[in-house]
Amino acid sequence: MSARLRLPPGLDTAGTVLRVVLFLLPCASLALALPTRPHVLVVTAVVLCAALWARRPDHAAGGIALAFVVVWWTVHGVMDWRVPVVGVLLLVAHVVATLLSYGPATLPVEPALARLWAGRGLLALVPVPIAWFALQGLDADLAPPWLWLSAGLVLVALTLVTLRSTQPVEGPRDGDPRP
Repeated sequence: MSARLRLPPGLDTAGTVLRVVLFLLPCASLALALPTRPHVLVVTAVVLCAALWARRPDHAAGGIALAFVVVWWTVHGVMDWRVPVVGVLLLVAHVVATLLSYGPATLPVEPALARLWAGRGLLALVPVPIAWFALQGLDADLAPPWLWLSAGLVLVALTLVTLRSTQPVEGPRDGDPRP
């Protein structure tokens, strides 16, 4: 009996390659944990969610696959060179899924759109080495207790400011008497 991967009909070579990459990136992020072996349920969940994500890039399974990888790395408290690499792999997976979700499977990825999202992805990577180097010197036992709460509040405030500043501004509509 042969297993056959069912891809959407009319998918071109570039689309197929991007979907294979989208499947491999979360799996590779978890595989970087070797020689420590993640639990079989975690591996199974990541592989299945990554496969579904590769088939349907706009499906929530992608977020679940990324969350499993992030939680595994967080719970195990690893802070070596692999953490920034995993961050890069997960961000690239997110960008690839975003590009693939812009249209039907048969629609080729527009080069200008790919450049736009590659630039955004590179900008999102700027804090990764800074945060990693900062965490290398941070001793959680010596940090004052208020530090974690204040850092969380600052993060929430920055997220809200970012969300507010990226919303489109509505202008006056045609026939609207308001200025």
